[in-house]
Amino acid sequence: MFSGNLGGGVTQFLMPVIYQGFVSATEGRIFAAWRWAYLIPGLLHTLVGFMIMIFGQDLPDGNYDTLHESGAFEKKDPVISNFIGVMNYRTWCLTATYGFCFGVELTMNNIFAGYLYDQFDLDIVSAGFIASCYGMMNLFARSLGGIASDKMSVRFGMRGRLWSLWLIQTLEGFL
Repeated sequence: MFSGNLGGGVTQFLMPVIYQGFVSATEGRIFAAWRWAYLIPGLLHTLVGFMIMIFGQDLPDGNYDTLHESGAFEKKDPVISNFIGVMNYRTWCLTATYGFCFGVELTMNNIFAGYLYDQFDLDIVSAGFIASCYGMMNLFARSLGGIASDKMSVRFGMRGRLWSLWLIQTLEGFL
């Protein structure tokens, strides 16, 4: 439903609010409050992990084991498949591109609220709310990139997708 690292923005927004709730609940014990606050996402991750294991499906067509047993998927040697991928220069181009784009995003999600808190004397909830805007931009930014890529693909094929990726990321770099 949502794309990209929207979760980084939601986390920047929600964790300070959860933390403030635990500060109040622990009568101002800030170190204990952070520990308690991290239990919330930990428990949610555990719950969702169990839900996926019970109700989830590996692929749109079904689960890997079932598809392999039925003969719908050919069983391949993972070492050979990995070697083929590693030896393909396109893999490294995409890895670098993804690292430049997503790496910056993760760095910003990691430090922006703390930076606002330290440098501008904002309270942690306000700093988290402002920092969340960076991750929440994925509501539209990733979707627009996908739409542009799809339109270029219809007209120019895979080369159109590659040019749209290069143009959009170059524009991001300038901005």
